[in-house]
Amino acid sequence: MASIAQSTPNIAFIKYWGNRSEDLRLPMAPSISMTLDRPTVEIAVEEADAFSVRSFLEDGSEKILKEKDSERFRKVIELMRRYLGTLDADDALPKALAITVRSRIPPAVGLASSAAVFSCLAKAVAGFIGPKITLTDKQASVLARLGSGSAARSIFGGFSTLEEGTGMEIESSWSEQIADEHHWLLHDIVVVPAMEEKKIGSTEGHALASTSPFYADRVQAIRTHRQRECIDAIRMKDFEKLQRVAEDDCLDMHYVMETGTPALHYLNTQSHHIVDSIAQVRKKEHLPVLFTMDAGPTVHLVCPEEARSAVLSFAKAQEGCTIFETKVGPGAR
Repeated sequence: MASIAQSTPNIAFIKYWGNRSEDLRLPMAPSISMTLDRPTVEIAVEEADAFSVRSFLEDGSEKILKEKDSERFRKVIELMRRYLGTLDADDALPKALAITVRSRIPPAVGLASSAAVFSCLAKAVAGFIGPKITLTDKQASVLARLGSGSAARSIFGGFSTLEEGTGMEIESSWSEQIADEHHWLLHDIVVVPAMEEKKIGSTEGHALASTSPFYADRVQAIRTHRQRECIDAIRMKDFEKLQRVAEDDCLDMHYVMETGTPALHYLNTQSHHIVDSIAQVRKKEHLPVLFTMDAGPTVHLVCPEEARSAVLSFAKAQEGCTIFETKVGPGAR
């Protein structure tokens, strides 16, 4: 019988960038994000005679997966099996699984599809093994992290962290919820200036983080004050403080990317234009809105309810851009 789960992307305020273990996706520094309410990914997991992964797009057509994509799923399931062994549940997963992915996330749109996919896979696996072992959300977040570090945060709704942890064991990093989706209604107006696949994906980019001479300073800033300031801003609903720390960290991450070897330039001319323009509008109209960008040209404009209409109007006025509207959501289920 299949176990079915659903999950969504998240948008980070303190970015996850760089690992102390690439294989286990153990982060060098903590991070924090807001889980979104859409678009969704649904995954079904069931026992099979042989391992398989099938992926379907929103229109129902099947996406032909590359060998490296199928292999990533296979590796993640083996890592999940290894983690379950530390919980004395070695036999919880069968020898082979059939995984069916149905995604409503448009490709190359700048929403963290891997976060949605692997948090969803973790929840589906947790449901599948439920008769043998009941996992906590913290343990499910470890499963999710094995597929994508940021996926650990999408296990929880609202606002959550990926904890740095210590050590090099498989369970050494996990996610924790700071506040649920009812705590603070924030919207994410997503402005997409380019609908094209990244030349270097996030997984490859993480491995290059330490080549920047400014990477150690960024890690230190997050560890010593930036993460704590962001958590405090969320708990106190202090948007001005959240704006300052989130934008500082975003620009800092992109500076690290651009000063690594090879240099990674994820932002394009239009990304910079959108950021400059919203900063001017914010100053002129005293608008509560922050910008942030992940590893790509897409600009996320995050704002409270009272600014939603004005920010959405600004976004729709950006020539040649695709607009997606989402808000804080409930996490994987």
